[in-house]
Amino acid sequence: MINELFRKIANEDDISLILPLLLSAEELNAVNARTLVYKELLLAEKSQREIAKTHGISIATITRGSNNLKSMSDKEKKLLQTLLIGK
Repeated sequence: MINELFRKIANEDDISLILPLLLSAEELNAVNARTLVYKELLLAEKSQREIAKTHGISIATITRGSNNLKSMSDKEKKLLQTLLIGK
């Protein structure tokens, strides 16, 4: 259902409107934090501790993100890299 919904969204403004309707503020913050963690880990410019300190994200959250990245397929990692970094 969610895939179908997002396929119908025409522009970025509509995404900004629909996400708070589907997710609580806490859930949105968690998704934003995870996205930031993935981006930082993919950039590989900072240690996990530096990421935690810079962004105020717990080391446990960063470790979970790192473990998730390790379990992703190459295709999934490439998609994230393209979407988050542009490479």
